[in-house]
Amino acid sequence: MFIIFFLRWLRGHIRFSARSGSIERFINLCAYHHIPSWECRRSDGTFSGCTTVSGYRRMHRLARKAGVVTRVTERYGLPFLIHRYRKRLGILIGVLFFALFLTVMQQFIWVIRVEGNEQIDSRILTNALADLGVHRGSFKGRIDAGVLREELVIRVDGLAWAALNIRGTTATLLVRERVRPPEKIDTDVPANVVAARDGQIKRLEVTDGRSLLRVGDTVREGEIIVSGVNEDRWGMTHLVRANARVIAHIPESLKIEVPLVQEEYVLTGEIKKRRYLELFGVRLPLFLYRGLEGDYKLERITRSPKLFGLELPFLITRENYLFYETRLEEISPESALRIAERALRRQETENWGDTILSADRSAEVVDGVLCLTGRYLIEQDIARQVEIPVFDKQEQKKTSHKREGGY
Repeated sequence: MFIIFFLRWLRGHIRFSARSGSIERFINLCAYHHIPSWECRRSDGTFSGCTTVSGYRRMHRLARKAGVVTRVTERYGLPFLIHRYRKRLGILIGVLFFALFLTVMQQFIWVIRVEGNEQIDSRILTNALADLGVHRGSFKGRIDAGVLREELVIRVDGLAWAALNIRGTTATLLVRERVRPPEKIDTDVPANVVAARDGQIKRLEVTDGRSLLRVGDTVREGEIIVSGVNEDRWGMTHLVRANARVIAHIPESLKIEVPLVQEEYVLTGEIKKRRYLELFGVRLPLFLYRGLEGDYKLERITRSPKLFGLELPFLITRENYLFYETRLEEISPESALRIAERALRRQETENWGDTILSADRSAEVVDGVLCLTGRYLIEQDIARQVEIPVFDKQEQKKTSHKREGGY
């Protein structure tokens, strides 16, 4: 599309309008003589569109046969630009250099995007692309998408598939992450079930092993609940991988503090704007530098400007500095309590969800700070498997064979 538009611009074209006479015959004559036209419209007895300069000359002769009056409404392209600025060569040369600059810059990559990743950080992928020669300013003709796809899958751990799509000056990396298989547990390794937390056992479901505690017992963190060491009726010891589900009641607590005197940020209405041009990795200011005094919040917006629907090979960054003043505001204990309650409930949901059995909340003001304390009883599975260290008999034999005498 850009090439077609550029060629039309080089040759020059015009927008015309035709009215009166037989418009249908005029259109048929133009089509019969293969006169190029585009963006054609017809409304209220007027036919308009675009054509080349030579096409309009031929069209003008055909219009007489159909009794149609044609008129040039607009002129576009390099020939008309040269004619308009024929006495200002500096402007013309600048336009030509700018067009040449855009044409050359379209052969390089200036924007890199990553899509499809969830677990893998985008910076890891862009760094891997840079190691393979794909970065801002890379020449598109040197990029081999097939080789790059294979190298990315090898270099980046957890990547199952990758593809690089280049459109204009933008390179989009599409990835698909590898689905990691669940961690395999060696069931042949003996283990005990110990308590992951302090609590009181309320339900005990043992599938393997020998239970050492009962429902209602209090257990400490790290204490063995189900043993993986069993003895048969002949006194022989057998090691198994104990497995159990241990539901216990666990006491928990949270504390939220809200000062009654808080800092409030009030915008003054003063805004300073700065713009930067980023080209070839260099950031160029588009303003006269002046220092910033006072407190401010920074808003940064970076975009790639477009010309005729195509991204230009540079970035424009706009920074807005919003100045504010800091004021001390005293709030009532009731307002502080509402703030603390919202924060406390948010933490309760994040930490324990719907496992809370009971909750007791109390608030007090100490030294100008409202303290909201929550005490809870939650229900969780505290079972945790801990492998039993076993001395390898084969290793024992190897060690005994190395002895050549003595004890």
